[in-house]
Formats: sequence, C-alpha cells, structure tokens
Amino acid sequence: MQIYRGRLKLLDYLFYATVERGKIYETGAFIHNYALSYALGLATAVPYTHLKQIPHYAEELSPLNGTVCLTPAAPLRFSHRLVQWNTIREGYAYPGKETSIGYPDWGFARVLRPDSEFMFYVLVANDKNLPQSPAFQDLLAGRTTRIRLGKFSGKAHVELETAVKTQKKEGSFTSDTLLNWRDCPTDPIVCDVLPATLPTRLINHTRFPDGVYYQANFGDKSTICLPADMAYLARPLPTKKGRRKK
Repeated sequence: MQIYRGRLKLLDYLFYATVERGKIYETGAFIHNYALSYALGLATAVPYTHLKQIPHYAEELSPLNGTVCLTPAAPLRFSHRLVQWNTIREGYAYPGKETSIGYPDWGFARVLRPDSEFMFYVLVANDKNLPQSPAFQDLLAGRTTRIRLGKFSGKAHVELETAVKTQKKEGSFTSDTLLNWRDCPTDPIVCDVLPATLPTRLINHTRFPDGVYYQANFGDKSTICLPADMAYLARPLPTKKGRRKK
C-alpha cells in the first residue's frame, strides 16, 4: 500500500450548494471525495449528458475498490465571499427537464475564495490497474496538475507528497482527517459529524475501537492513521424506497 498526502489550492471561486437558506446557497468548507475522484479522472459519468439528475455512484466508483481510494479534502485555510446570483430561464432548454438541484434562478451564493487550501489522502493498493487519467498519473509521477470543481467548473491546483514510511497495524486508533462514513465498513465509537455533506455523511476526529489500519509518516514528521478496509461505498447508499443499492 502506498499512501500520499494531497494538497489542493483553489485558483477560482468554488461554488456548490451544500446548504440552502432561503435564497442563500452556501458552499461547505470541504471537498467531497466523490467529487474529487471524478475531477481527477478516476471515475467518469457516462453518458456525458443527463436529462435527469440520477447519480450512479456505485456503478462508477465501486470499480476503483482494491486499486485506489481517496479521502475527502479537509480545509487548511479558507474564506468565503457572498455574491449575487441573477439568471433567467433559457427558452431553448429541454422541455420537461427537471430544475437543476442547487442551481437557483436568482439569489445569493456564498462561495469559497481563491487561495483556499485543502488536504486529502490517497491510498493506492495497485498502481497497475489505475484508470488512464492523465491528471492522476501526473500526480503519481511527482508533477502538479490542475482540475475543475463545482457548479462553475472552477480551477484548482493539486499536488501529492509520498509518505516516507507506511505501516499496517491492528488495534484501536484515531484518524484526524475527514473520512466518508459510507466508505468505512465499521462505525467509530467517537467522531464529529459534518452536517449537510451530500451525497454521504462526512466525519472527522474519528476513534475506532479495534481494526486494521495504516499509519503513514511524512517528511515533516506528521503522522496519519487511516482505516485499511476503507473503500468506496463500503456501506451501500439507501434507495428512495429504503432499500440499499448493491
């Protein structure tokens, strides 16, 4: 297992509707690992055009299991700006197409400013079967890359740092970074829960009572512990009828 620490810096304003308060649409101070996986080219939404907003996370992300897994990106430093949103409906829009979720006709958007920085981790178990993503391959080769995120496809700068030492251990451990609750097969006994982190709940400062984990050490003498069995949608998403997707 090879573990990397990623650093993401916004070059543009970043907007996605985490919370909607009347006519104010707020962007959360995090980058969901599913969004990050798509942005890096590890997963692709096929077909490109969707007339209905029906996600296919299980079909598009689960094939990565056993090869690579990303954690959500936690903020290192960030700031917001409130901007007014004023648009009108286009007459050439597809008839009967549902209104885009989080894409208002008018209101105020609380967006993340450029120069906001985030940190995430990458676990690569098998570099032979990685998707053919030029952006991700550049990162593994030690080069920086740029990706696009959010409703406005804002640009971001990304770089990776390789852990100098990785150990596989067993026992109780604490992970001091953002994790995706759906990607952890077992429940922590203590954690902080971030509200409104669709499509899945994100957790932080998690303490697990027992289990297998990786301890990664980096050049600045910092250490991170990550669940060894972490995988995309280790807990399937519930359907609208309460059944779980397999």
